[in-house]
Amino acid sequence: MNRFPLILTFLPALLASCTLHLPRQKPGEVVPRKEKWRHAPSWARASLRQEWWKGFGDSSLNSHLATALSRNPDLDILGKRLERAQAQTHQARAAGWPSIRIDSGLLLGREQSRVTGLSPMDLDPWANSASFSWELDLFGRIRAGTQAARQAEQAALWDLHGGRLLIATRVTEAYFRILRLNEERTLISGSVSANQMILTVLRAREKAGLISKTTRLRQEAEHENLARALLNLDRLRDLALLQLETLCGGDSLPLPALHLSAIPSPPLPARTSSAVLAQRPDLLAAEARVRSTFQLEESRRLQLLPSLTLGANSRATGSSLLAGFRQWIATAGPQLEIPIYEPSRAAEVKVRRAATNEAAALYRKRAITAFREVEASYLNLGNRHRQLEAAQREIRALEEARQNTLATFENGLVSQIELLESERRSLEGKRQELAIRHTLLRDHLALVRALGGGSNEEGPRK
Repeated sequence: MNRFPLILTFLPALLASCTLHLPRQKPGEVVPRKEKWRHAPSWARASLRQEWWKGFGDSSLNSHLATALSRNPDLDILGKRLERAQAQTHQARAAGWPSIRIDSGLLLGREQSRVTGLSPMDLDPWANSASFSWELDLFGRIRAGTQAARQAEQAALWDLHGGRLLIATRVTEAYFRILRLNEERTLISGSVSANQMILTVLRAREKAGLISKTTRLRQEAEHENLARALLNLDRLRDLALLQLETLCGGDSLPLPALHLSAIPSPPLPARTSSAVLAQRPDLLAAEARVRSTFQLEESRRLQLLPSLTLGANSRATGSSLLAGFRQWIATAGPQLEIPIYEPSRAAEVKVRRAATNEAAALYRKRAITAFREVEASYLNLGNRHRQLEAAQREIRALEEARQNTLATFENGLVSQIELLESERRSLEGKRQELAIRHTLLRDHLALVRALGGGSNEEGPRK
């Protein structure tokens, strides 16, 4: 019989199955690398430190951050996940250790065979056994599984660091929001006092018959509008304090009394794209997950290769637990397993390969997103500084105009409506300038997150 056509029929399927046994290169995703950011100013040369928040020079903020980083419930969850990943690493490493087992039990029964002349005979009821097995990692399957677990542990570690960075920036944002509302409340309180003085003058003029009651009522309405604005600021400030308390673990905190103008703007940090790749926690976690999934793929692929296990077994029976053995059997030797056709294992290799490709694609997306966030933060900060300078020039002009209008109003040369409009414009300009300063600090915190916080120049990898 000619077997050649049959061999040609099955040869493509055989070659296709052998491709799963061959190792492949670790997937690499090309991400943009550049030494300069397009929107970063040339004078930005300072590098962020590990405790970047100390650049704001606020001891209360430092205290709140220390409390949040030690008591925040989200960070506690990430810490528990890291502990679980460490335990899984220990579990994967234990697969390469020898296994020793001892069993003892009562087994009642009767035996009937040709050895006993086909007569039933009671068996010795007490059976004891011991076994020893140790799989030799010939091709590195267990080692690959251990490396996968270690990389997953590294990803959990970077997730924890990323969570700390996120919580630190959120605490800082909530704290700055309270300081902004404090300062805004002071501005409105000053405007309330000024309107109260105007209202006193108008009441005197109304009594003297110089103005109508309607003019005085308009001023009282403006006064009540500012009082309502103060109540709304108190509500927003209490909500911001509640958010800060939640981030710090839930305990009650005193209301900060500082104003946002007391917070200096730190120098703009600068960092290359290679430094961002080496220092941003979410990128490091994504990269560790790529390595973990690749090692898992390798571990499943190596399951298709033969495995060698050294083992020994012994079994003994006796009439009682303390009596001597009447019968015992001992075996020892290597055991070679050669998988010929394992469709479930081959399918698992394909699943792990797809997971590796997915993790690599997610890493590339995360890297591109990180670079976009850095560029956007530099762009926002540069533009926000220019807006702040323009707002400060506007405030100086509005304040001078307000003082002139107030002086002419006291002399009876301008109307109450013109004075109210001057007060309103001055207050609105100050509030706008305060909002820009607050947004500038928030953009600075966004840049801190985009750059990965602060670390040494060598990067955090070990």
